[in-house]
Amino acid sequence: MGEELNNALAWFRAAPGRLYDGTTQNLKVTAQWIWEVIQGDFNEDQTTSQVVTGTIISMVPFVDQLCDVRDVVANCKKINQDSSNKWHWVALALTLIGLFPTLGSLVKGCFKVVFAYGRKGMFSAGKAALDADMWKASKPYIEAGVGKLNDFLARPEVRKTLSALKIDSPYKYLADQLRAVAGKVNVGSLTAAFDTAIKSISALLEKVQKWGPQSLANQATQLMTMVSNVRKGADNMLGQALAPLQNWLNKLAQRLDVEHRLNHPVHTNALNPHSFSRFSLDAEIEALKKAPPEWAKVGKEGAHMPLKKAPAIPPGHFDIGPRAGRGMKDVFENFHSARADVLPPGTVLYRVLAPNSADNGVYWMTKAEFSQLRSKGGWRERFAVWRNWNINGEFATYTVPPGPGLPVWRGATASQPMKDGSGNVVKANASGDGFWLQGGAEQIVVNPADLQRAQLGKRQFTGWGYDEGGINVSLVGVPVLQTNWK
Repeated sequence: MGEELNNALAWFRAAPGRLYDGTTQNLKVTAQWIWEVIQGDFNEDQTTSQVVTGTIISMVPFVDQLCDVRDVVANCKKINQDSSNKWHWVALALTLIGLFPTLGSLVKGCFKVVFAYGRKGMFSAGKAALDADMWKASKPYIEAGVGKLNDFLARPEVRKTLSALKIDSPYKYLADQLRAVAGKVNVGSLTAAFDTAIKSISALLEKVQKWGPQSLANQATQLMTMVSNVRKGADNMLGQALAPLQNWLNKLAQRLDVEHRLNHPVHTNALNPHSFSRFSLDAEIEALKKAPPEWAKVGKEGAHMPLKKAPAIPPGHFDIGPRAGRGMKDVFENFHSARADVLPPGTVLYRVLAPNSADNGVYWMTKAEFSQLRSKGGWRERFAVWRNWNINGEFATYTVPPGPGLPVWRGATASQPMKDGSGNVVKANASGDGFWLQGGAEQIVVNPADLQRAQLGKRQFTGWGYDEGGINVSLVGVPVLQTNWK
């Protein structure tokens, strides 16, 4: 069990160094850790990566139990604040459905993603709005959940599971599963799942009471009493929540049907606009010809055509023209307009990265530009980055250090056509139009030689997911964010 607890802790916090080694001190540390994990705390502002990563980890045996316990306890705390609020009980029911033993790990994982946003809707939309029209009030949260579900389905381990189960259309499959659950859910099935969770909560809290100090044992007793009191009212209140819950589940199934129709089925063994397969140049060209995404335009040219001549180099500035050194040669061609500038100390730059990208690269953007980005597609269109160039998923920051400032070139990003391996523009139709990324956002070009590693911030997740399926995943950080300074 000690090893399982260590694995489980990957998502929650750093594990005690020696679990269950028999010493009084380490048993106290373990008791404190168990308490902090299971007392429950819904994070209302999780990033995409936190939602998806948490779900991946929660699908691991025993870790799943801890995550379920955490979520049930968090639900009980909400109910304890206002036990008459029907929507808090609907939120609990959503958590309990995720505990149904008849659901496979894949379905449980997918449901947990969208149900997390369903719960958020029940807690955040407001009782009056939910009473008036539950689906309408929770719809903004559902839309966010569907986006996170798409990221979850794009995970390499989930893709492998889909392929093994021969599920070519995940949204349709999940919609059918959701309807089946809606037809079977009842007070008995919900309370049975609740009782199972309570057994796990009780077992873990017994360890807290046994190993922890008296003050912690008292808190554990209070928490168990609170959960038990919620259980006493569950038969009645879950009964009241049943009808709106079933209605919500059926409407969610309809929403997944729409996702299936509008965004095309996700085929695990074929290329498609969801980019669930690795996007090499040839693969991206094939996908564009089948169904170009809305961020790729078709036309004779882009809206921001590249500079035809390199700008003049001010004294002390670096070259981006045809005579520039390695890595900087002809960089001007990626600008629609360019001017030399020196960024003052304290300026923070942002760089969107793939896991294997160099942190100290050439292309960056200002904080203002980064803050305007709302999606992967928006980034690709505005900064003209094709999938086979950068699978994204992460970003890093760089802060200009004290001193004379950082020489840069800045200006509008040039439009980029899709070109084949021979350098020819890929034709989109018989009229000779090509596929284009429009560009237009202000990009910042730096000379990597001018960057100092000490000024580099830690990598973070963009929240947009990854475009490639071949990313190695570890339970200790999924995936591992690593600096790549070249």
